[in-house]
This record gives sequence, C-alpha cells and structure tokens, in this order.
Amino acid sequence: MILLYLFLGGLAVLLILLVVSLFLKQNPKALQAAMMLAGVISVTGIIGYWFLRLSAGRVEFLHPLAFLFLILPLAVFWGQTLWRGAFTRQIAYPFSHLSLSLFSLRAWLTRWMALLFYTAAFLFMIAALARPVRVDRTVLPPTEGIDIILLMDVSASMQKQDFYPNRFIASQQTASRFIEKRLSDRIGLVVFAKSAMLQAPLTLDHEALQEYISSMYIGMVDPNYTAIGDALGVAANHLKQSKAKSKIIILLTDGDSNAGTIEPSLAAKAAATYGIRVYAIGTASPPDQSVYASAKDEINEGLMMEIAETTGGKYYRATNESELRHIYDTINSLEKTTFSPSTIVSRKDVYQPLLFLALACVLLGLLTEKVILIKVP
Repeated sequence: MILLYLFLGGLAVLLILLVVSLFLKQNPKALQAAMMLAGVISVTGIIGYWFLRLSAGRVEFLHPLAFLFLILPLAVFWGQTLWRGAFTRQIAYPFSHLSLSLFSLRAWLTRWMALLFYTAAFLFMIAALARPVRVDRTVLPPTEGIDIILLMDVSASMQKQDFYPNRFIASQQTASRFIEKRLSDRIGLVVFAKSAMLQAPLTLDHEALQEYISSMYIGMVDPNYTAIGDALGVAANHLKQSKAKSKIIILLTDGDSNAGTIEPSLAAKAAATYGIRVYAIGTASPPDQSVYASAKDEINEGLMMEIAETTGGKYYRATNESELRHIYDTINSLEKTTFSPSTIVSRKDVYQPLLFLALACVLLGLLTEKVILIKVP
C-alpha cells in the first residue's frame, strides 16, 4: 500500500509542477529537477505496485517504509542539478562550440559503468531492508461437522446370521460406509459387551478409524453380557469435552442391558446434560421371522426409546442389513454444525539473495573502477 501512495504522491507532485510550469518559467533548471524527482518517485511507486499485483500476493514487504530511503540519492541528484556551478569555477571557451564531439564507448563506460553497479547495489540493499517475504496461503474451506461416537456391540449374540453374513460383520460394513460419507466430522469408536472400552478417540483421521473398525472382533472384551449403561458413560465422558455445537452417540446393539455398574437411564440423563443426543439402533430380527431369529425379542425396545427420547435422539429398529444401511443414511442427513473458514499463512524471508546481489554489484563496481576502467586525471 505504501508503494501505491508513493506513486500517487509523485504523480500528484508531477501534475502540480506541470501546471506551475505554465506560469513560472524564471528558473527552468529547478523546475526540471523537481519534475525529474517527481517522475522518478512515480515510476518507482508504480513499478513496486505492479510487482506486488503480478506476484498475486505471494510476495510482501514487511517494512515497506524502507523504500523512503530512495529519496536520499534523489535529493543529492536534485541538489547537484540545482547548484551544479555554485561551488566550482567555470572557464568559458569562446570557440568551444566549434569542437568536434566524438563518442567514445570506453569513455562512456568509464564514466557510468561503476556508478551503475553502485546504484544497483544501493537499490538491492534498500529492497532487502524492506524485508521481502514469500507468502504461502492455505485456505481451509468452510466445513460442516459434528462430533460422533460410534457405540458398537461386540457381544456373542452379534454372531447371529439373521443379517448377512452376520450381525457383527454387517454392523462393521455399515459403520465403515457411514464414516466414508462424513468427511468433515470428528468420529470416535467405543466397543462394549460386558465392559466398555474407548477404541478410538474423536479424530478426523478416518483412515486410521477405518482400521480400528476392521480390527474389531467378537471377544475383544468379555462377550457374554451387554453393559449398555457403562458404554453410554464412556462415550458421554469423552464427548463432554467437545467444543462442537452438535454431539451425538450412535448406539448399536442387539440385546438388553444386563451388566455394568451404570444404569442406562442414568447414563442417558448424564449425556443429555452435556447436550449429547443418542441415536439408538436395534439390530435383531423380530421373533420367529427367520430360522436365525430368537424365540423372544432380544432387544429391550422400551429402554432404547427411553434413552433416545431422554437425549433428544431417535430409536430405529433394523431387521436386516438393508434396513441398517438405510438407518445410517437417515442419521447421515442430520443437521450439521457450520465452522468458519480459516486461512493458514506462512512467511519465508527472501531478502538474502538481494544482499548477495548487492555485494556482487559493489564488488563489480570496485573491479570496474579500480582495475578494468581506470580513470586517469
């Protein structure tokens, strides 16, 4: 922005001087020097401005006020132009206009080459002093997400084959498919039977979570009982620290709570206190529906409904793998929490090459002035 102001300021001074030149012609040398100064400032500003524009924000100057040091050599040049003959004697030769002016490339290089190198070195040092940095911006897109704990039953009854190929494998496959659709959600995993165990904390590393899902097996905890209350307690205890506005537990079981130290109804009330909704899924076919079904209903639907209603969730009954997939798809359409987009900005200093170039120009200037193109008085 300072470069744009520099350009606009120089342009304004230049326009003012053009207007003044229409009325004041008494000191053309001063006017010429002032116009040259304003022109150089404008050109410097516009070059810097378009450099930043063309770099598309990938280069910034942390100390752009350092470019104001460019005024120093311009001021010296201006003063030399105004008072060039004030402190030196001039001898007028009456027939100097008749002398032949012959151009000599060596004389021209001797006069200007070293000065050009020194000027370039000065400009490189000023640019390095402004501290240019390369900017890399990573814009994280707006995402929507909720924190989800998958609460999965690994008791022995999950081996029954009223689901294809059995309840346990069908629940694994359906959970894996559900995770693939929730790219912006943090998801965790709790397994339970006689006891409950946090298998995976809330994470966005869904690849690792899929490995945890595939590594589950019947018997990883004592498979002879079902502790629904303890499982809800473990999941709620992990979710209560979440900052998400929406937190849910997806409880999947094929039985009734018959073990554990926490009553499921009390665990549901505790979850509701932390703003956690529980979506309960019963995975067992009704009695006598198939050769694999039990003689009596294995699922305590009254308890499942109570848990869901207490927490503001819903209860679903799946009688086969197709219905289980549909239930997960229904839960997948839940309202999501919107997170604001953010940008990660990293800056890397790039002034070192400018300092090396400045040093090289100084050395070339000294080499040109003292060795190659020596001035003879």
